Amino acid sequence: MKTIPYSRQFISAGDIKLVVRAMKSDLITQGPMVQKFEGALCKYTGAKYCVAVSSGTAALHLSMLALGVSKKNKVITSPITFSASANCALYVGARPEFIDINKQTYHLDIEKLHSFLKVPSQRKRIKVVIPVHFMGTVIDIIAIKRICDKYGIKIVEDAAHALGAKYKFNGDWVKVGACRHSDITIFSFHPIKHITTGEGGAALTNSRKIYEKLLSLRHHGIIKNKNKPLWFYDIPQYGFNYRITDFQCALGVSQLKRLDRSVEARRKLADNYNRAFCGLKEIYLSYSRPDTYPSYHLYVIRAAIQERNKLYVFLRKNNILTQVNYIPVHLFSYYQKKFGYKRGDFPIAEKYYRECLSLPLYFGLTQEQQSRVVRKIKDFFSYG
Repeated sequence: MKTIPYSRQFISAGDIKLVVRAMKSDLITQGPMVQKFEGALCKYTGAKYCVAVSSGTAALHLSMLALGVSKKNKVITSPITFSASANCALYVGARPEFIDINKQTYHLDIEKLHSFLKVPSQRKRIKVVIPVHFMGTVIDIIAIKRICDKYGIKIVEDAAHALGAKYKFNGDWVKVGACRHSDITIFSFHPIKHITTGEGGAALTNSRKIYEKLLSLRHHGIIKNKNKPLWFYDIPQYGFNYRITDFQCALGVSQLKRLDRSVEARRKLADNYNRAFCGLKEIYLSYSRPDTYPSYHLYVIRAAIQERNKLYVFLRKNNILTQVNYIPVHLFSYYQKKFGYKRGDFPIAEKYYRECLSLPLYFGLTQEQQSRVVRKIKDFFSYG
């Protein structure tokens, strides 16, 4: 029986055709496809500026540098996220801080964030908050903006899971990535995301100053001067080689054309799971806030830890692969040794981690395959 992965990329003949054309062109890096991809992302999201880079992690790193985060600062994020959301603070010498998650949404708890920042000694060195649109469901970024504005704190949306998601603001739909309520939004184009460039990412902003900073930092910190010869450049601040290739961006351009179709397919799969499992008392289903339109990078269920672990093994034996997203960042040994974080610091995140399981969800998952996943889970809980 063929194995069902928990996620995978979808590459079409059209994708391959455009990549091949880019690879046959004169410029396969720093060429026209990079700008075309950046322009397409701006047009899709509504942001003014976009800088495509080599990974979502690179986008986070450059965001910290562009906002002036340093060893004097602290950066807040959620403990339930991929480690890059916190590691980006380490890259610039800052201290990562965590706020526990909301038990219903699994997002950083906004009331806890508000309470934390109200204490002058706790907010003293906080420079940036990185809210995570976990699973592709939309965190209340409007409320976070309202809170952060009180204290002059910058916001970088980690939307690695949420390309194609949107939320209501003043009666209108706003795309995640428009940066209406943040300084920067980052995306990831890893193969299992909504669209892929193989590896890749992007940082979007509405600030010309931030954009120019991101642009120079992507390419070794190099800046040009129109009053100097064409060959001349300067490096006022060292940067990095975080460039992305033209053939990667060609793949991104092609994939972006079917993003909405991909999101609709994921939403339909999530609805199917919701209907199939709504009567099972042994598991808890994911939640999305009203007036939001999730794009569902992940579909997460929760079960008691003993059952979760057994279910993981049972499904694997039946050639159905699942995943645990995520181990809380503060439980990694580096964070415990370096910063003194310990088990029990963020109990809701830790409880979630003991119970969570991501089921197969991706563009191209067939109805037959999803029915097999549902059937096996019901068999496990004796609902077969």
